[in-house]
Amino acid sequence: MATRGGDRSLLRRINLLATLRSTREAPRTIAALATATGLSRTAAEAVVLDLVELGWLAEDGQGGHPGAGRPARHYRLRAEAGTLLGVDVGPHNIVVTVADLHGEPLSSAYRAVPPAASPRSHLDAVLAAASEALESADRALADVWVAAVGIPGIVHRGRIEQVGRSADGPEPDLAERLRALLGCPILLENDCNLAAVAEHWRGVAQDVDDMIFVHSGTRTSAGLLLAGRLYRGHAGGAGEIGALAQVGWADAPSRLEALRDEGRVGSREEVFALASDGDEEAVAAVDAFSQGLAFGVAALALAVDPEMVVIGGGNVRAGETLLKPLRRYIDEFTFSRIPTVSVSSLGNQAVSLGAIRLALDAIDEFLEAAVATAAGFPPPTASAFAAVGTRDEG
Repeated sequence: MATRGGDRSLLRRINLLATLRSTREAPRTIAALATATGLSRTAAEAVVLDLVELGWLAEDGQGGHPGAGRPARHYRLRAEAGTLLGVDVGPHNIVVTVADLHGEPLSSAYRAVPPAASPRSHLDAVLAAASEALESADRALADVWVAAVGIPGIVHRGRIEQVGRSADGPEPDLAERLRALLGCPILLENDCNLAAVAEHWRGVAQDVDDMIFVHSGTRTSAGLLLAGRLYRGHAGGAGEIGALAQVGWADAPSRLEALRDEGRVGSREEVFALASDGDEEAVAAVDAFSQGLAFGVAALALAVDPEMVVIGGGNVRAGETLLKPLRRYIDEFTFSRIPTVSVSSLGNQAVSLGAIRLALDAIDEFLEAAVATAAGFPPPTASAFAAVGTRDEG
């Protein structure tokens, strides 16, 4: 049977995407690309030339050893062709990371947000941090393909689910406001989910497929990674056991605040510092806090049986002063199913880096859809990816 023109066009787009994916990890020769994609050398060379003409690939200049004859040409992904933003919109801090198409961070910027700040103040802080980070990376807002944003709330199919009205919760129309402000597609995701993704991608859990990320700071919440994939649940609320008062996550911080109420200390950091020096009241407060935190961690661990629990958020700066009693209580509550308890290796960039990973995955999904439906393969330009993420919002 003769191959129709439309079939040949589809096959070409499939080969373009397969070849493009093969260049992501490292520059490759035509021969290596032919082997990786199953194409003949002649077909692989034609596809590479098409990708070079489109602007996706460039000759890398790598070659063989001196004296070994003419070196084979290597082709690399032009990671500099696109710019991604990863944004952490917390109730008190904004973190923005700029990355290229390899997901390599180019720069980051931070902004503190005053307590009870207005939604407009949060947006202004996002724009200021994004502008600073982009300028540091020698990029502009017009260069940004996608901005992925982590928020402290439940997100389902790209939309914020309002479970209850909170004074410092994200606005329901946050995505639309950010899209108008930044001028690019906006992807929303729960911040703990993104932190879990980041720890698996670049952090302490790179070799772990079943893990729980627990944020411990001014609030406590969790994200789950099961079988190497983010687990959101049916409506995006997986890991939100802190909503159940009996778990104790909402009350646990009050154990640390008691010393502040007495006027002995001015911050949680001072409570942990006193506890590390052996102050009996501070040690008791940290122990009570750890017990409350551990109960919810153990409940999640017993439910999903993870290999690792990663603790992130501001409280991990206390180090072993917090982790020692926390591990003890988790061990006590989980009986024989004891997961490894580790501290986040990404610090306050965990959420923004997870957002970069989300943006990369969304671009890949967009390319897959384009292969199946578009008349041509998208060029590496911001305008070509203006519709990224729109399927998730439907």
